[in-house]
Amino acid sequence: MSADNALGCDIAVVGLGIAGAHQLTRQVEETIRRSTKLFVTDTGSGLLDYLVDLGPEVVSVGSAAGKVEHRVVAYRRIAAAVVAAALEQPPVCFATYGHPMMYCYPTTLIRRAALVLDLKVKLLPGVSFLDTVLADLGIDPGFDGLQVYEATDLLVRRRPIQPDVALVITQAPAVANASNRPSDRRLDHLDLLQRYLAAVYPATHEVVLVTSAPHPLLEPEINVVPLGSLAAALLAANQLATLYLAPVGHRPVADEALAAAMQAPPAEQPASVYRRPGRPDIGPRPDKS
Repeated sequence: MSADNALGCDIAVVGLGIAGAHQLTRQVEETIRRSTKLFVTDTGSGLLDYLVDLGPEVVSVGSAAGKVEHRVVAYRRIAAAVVAAALEQPPVCFATYGHPMMYCYPTTLIRRAALVLDLKVKLLPGVSFLDTVLADLGIDPGFDGLQVYEATDLLVRRRPIQPDVALVITQAPAVANASNRPSDRRLDHLDLLQRYLAAVYPATHEVVLVTSAPHPLLEPEINVVPLGSLAAALLAANQLATLYLAPVGHRPVADEALAAAMQAPPAEQPASVYRRPGRPDIGPRPDKS
């Protein structure tokens, strides 16, 4: 790392958020300005032009158009380009869609290589798909908890599912799709995910496919289908769609004593309620004494 390095690191790995330039944090923007070169995997509408105006040389490192490439090979290619540039002229920046530690394998590869090559990496967060999905659906995971799995990993490892806990499945349209290309989707592969979930949930259980809006002027795509129709819905879904399954029920309290201790204490005196003419009850009657 050179003495005049303005970032204090060789590689900055940053998140761009879901809605492109509209969700860039000031911290991420300033980091990009101070980088010698910027590698970008997000090509949202108008984003590249905005990033070019920030100053550094901008390199789009998405897969070449029309090239059939295994997703892991693509990720290795991206990481290699970033690390090579950091060795030549630090500091460089790798900017990715969403959050750089939320299902972003190039970040892991960059950090592994940096450890071997004695390069310093700084991570800066961004708005993730999980943040926007919770907002799009109005979900608070504090009530029932939250399970988050990647679709192919869920099937390969036969991961357990708790039906009384909300479930988020990432990359569901790309399940069992090594190239991560919509044109390579197969209904029989998508049916593997449907059948795995059907062992836990009833076929009539509603599942939600959510694609968060990539721009503030757009609305999120929300498609609700019964589990029995999931494979067909995934075949036509947006590549960035996230799958959400609500709990089938709430888990009963197992520790009654602890639950009772956490209850709010009753009011010292029950408040009488009065009604204004033509209006709903609004609270205790004012003291007239």
